[in-house]
Amino acid sequence: MNRGIQALTLALAVAITAPAFAAPGHQDTANKILQEGISSTQQLASTSVRYQVPVNRAGKLYLSSEHLAGDSGQPMVIKAALYNSADQLLASDTDNRGHFMITEDVTPGQYYLEIKGSALGSVNESNSRYNIHMGFE
Repeated sequence: MNRGIQALTLALAVAITAPAFAAPGHQDTANKILQEGISSTQQLASTSVRYQVPVNRAGKLYLSSEHLAGDSGQPMVIKAALYNSADQLLASDTDNRGHFMITEDVTPGQYYLEIKGSALGSVNESNSRYNIHMGFE
């Protein structure tokens, strides 16, 4: 009887947690706001993810990515594009090693960083994690 309760408990635990794993890589694209420094870890997706980049003063904006060390030996293609508030493309960069770098002179306003890509040769989603670095001077 005790073994039956354990099996039922395990089955319930799997049933409850399974929906959390049903859509791996899903990212809520609403309210993603970048701030100076290093972002939390992000999951690369084949569909575009947009981040708000608020700018309060004129200067040079630096945006770059870094894939997490040891995550993958496979190429990771990442594409990034910076847009102004009128949705005009200002700068873009593509790299197959998991890094992009965008440097742009900006004035105060709202900008958007759009990122998409894929980890080649692997279905393991931990191979496509990255951080965004944002600096301003």
